[in-house]
Amino acid sequence: MKKLHLFFCIFLASSCAFADTKYPFGLKMVSLQNGETRHVKFNVHTGEAWWSKDTVWNQIIDDQKLPTSTYKFYMVSTGLNWRLIRIDTATGATWKKNLEGHWVKFTTRK
Repeated sequence: MKKLHLFFCIFLASSCAFADTKYPFGLKMVSLQNGETRHVKFNVHTGEAWWSKDTVWNQIIDDQKLPTSTYKFYMVSTGLNWRLIRIDTATGATWKKNLEGHWVKFTTRK
């Protein structure tokens, strides 16, 4: 019975890992105060992200190539504007998108 249970646990864990690598893209959307929406498409493994304007995807520029990892994205509406934050869940490194469409890395005060 323990062997059967262990088999199912391993099977389920490997299925989740496969699903994660098979479907690396995600999408976020917020509504602005004026009724418009903003959209962000991202790759959870590479950290790459794009924002849309008039159904055209514009890449958010990174100053350097990011390591393969697991990235999470948080997006909020702030009235007529929006904010986007990216975090590398393995290292804690964090960036925000600036108005020029570039990622700006957060620093840590010592």
